Amino acid sequence: MKFWQSVHGVEPEQLIDVAKLADALGFEGITCGDHLVKPADYGKSYLYSEDGKPPWDPGPDWTPPYADPWILGAVLAQATTRLRFMPYVYVLPMRDPVMVAKQTATAAFFSNDRIVMGVGSGWLEEEFRLVGADWKTRGARMDEMLEIIARLHGGRDVEFHGRHYQIPACRMRPVPRRRVPVMIGGHSDAALRRAACHDGWLGVDYEFDELVPIVKKLLALRREAIDAGRCAAGAEAGPFEVFAVLKRFPDLDGLRRMAELGVTMTQDYAWFYKGERTSTLARKRETMERFAQDVIAGFGRAAG
Repeated sequence: MKFWQSVHGVEPEQLIDVAKLADALGFEGITCGDHLVKPADYGKSYLYSEDGKPPWDPGPDWTPPYADPWILGAVLAQATTRLRFMPYVYVLPMRDPVMVAKQTATAAFFSNDRIVMGVGSGWLEEEFRLVGADWKTRGARMDEMLEIIARLHGGRDVEFHGRHYQIPACRMRPVPRRRVPVMIGGHSDAALRRAACHDGWLGVDYEFDELVPIVKKLLALRREAIDAGRCAAGAEAGPFEVFAVLKRFPDLDGLRRMAELGVTMTQDYAWFYKGERTSTLARKRETMERFAQDVIAGFGRAAG
């Protein structure tokens, strides 16, 4: 099991120090959230809670800080030696595919290929309206975008003519030295099928019993995708990661059960999930050191 640290909502001035600490303590990587803005009113559209409200939003008086994920990854890479960086998740279809290809290629190049594209179709329609992106076609556009981005990352001449995007012949530099892994968030049938064709899946806010059928279905879809030759170019050869976050962090026995199910990654919660919208760097150091000792090292000892 690989353990990441979420920095969702962390005060921006603390991010570099938190990343350095995660690097030293043996975390696999850093995850961050992604939103362009916090709309004044976004109804009850969050998909992963009973009341339709995200658990990280206590009300209108707090706006969580969201740094641009690709800029943040490139910056934190300069302060660390081995950490990987991934948005959990980047709302891909409210962006332009060529711009995302440029941003991710640049971040990958300057991070020495430590960027992972954790992407999803999004849940906040108000953000799509803000940038003029069509909400109803976001899934189909996301599929085309992923193909465009991968081809531009190859560094060769690219021409694309799809239903939603028309890209005349062009070429991009710099490009990643190695293929950027793509992990897909969401638990709809479409999201699971999409994840099965790429490098992994991202799931959040589940009870363990809710997670079991999802992961079993995902792994079956992965086998089908490989057998049918539907995987994205290069995705069939590498490891397939299952990154799952439960509503409550499990004990070591719970982590063992997750690993036996097929989960390969999870993360330490961001501090505001622990009731701390703000906290000192010393407090973050304390909780990260305890997690590294009790969970990362503890799971390693238990696994043998």
